[in-house]
Amino acid sequence: MPEPNSAVAPLPVLAPRCMHLQSKAMAVHGEGFAADPDYQDGLTDYWCVKSARGIGPDLGPLGPEWCSDPNRSCYEEY
Repeated sequence: MPEPNSAVAPLPVLAPRCMHLQSKAMAVHGEGFAADPDYQDGLTDYWCVKSARGIGPDLGPLGPEWCSDPNRSCYEEY
């Protein structure tokens, strides 16, 4: 019989992201945003504080996977 806590998946380790990436989960939970159920279900909407839109200042997409690329012209590590 498995241990009761063995079914709990560990939180993902995220790459350093741009300091301008924001979401409700990040605002409410801070660095613990990965524990937010909406984030875990892929229901998080992101915006860029620098561009004040749902698209980056370089007109690229937003999200941890895209805003962790130090080669983007708008990237500033958090």
